[in-house]
Amino acid sequence: MTDSKTKIAARIREAREWKGLTQVHMAQQLKVARQTYLDLETGKTEPKVRLLSEISEITERPLTWFVYGDEGIEILESEYKEEIDRLLQYFSRLPHSARNVILQQSINLAGFMAEYTKALTQRDKS
Repeated sequence: MTDSKTKIAARIREAREWKGLTQVHMAQQLKVARQTYLDLETGKTEPKVRLLSEISEITERPLTWFVYGDEGIEILESEYKEEIDRLLQYFSRLPHSARNVILQQSINLAGFMAEYTKALTQRDKS
């Protein structure tokens, strides 16, 4: 039976490959040594939540996916299904130009939130 550490390690590698990134690039983005990153992918070491969160952000995979696999995505989707359905219903009623404005603002907000989270993480490290 495969333990959770091994599954998480395999998903880290899978996410990196899915995104088309090298181990060296990932290590640089995470500000860790290549060997440290390699240890994460092989399951030699288990990632801390902060590091797994950064890997999630870089690879654009949901954090729950690393822990639960595809079931994690289903858990996340079912938890917010009603809200997502309602948002999609409202969004589909908007004119195309309004949709574009909202999408652009969402991209800007996501970037802001990522930078804010990164700043909080760096502050917590010090």
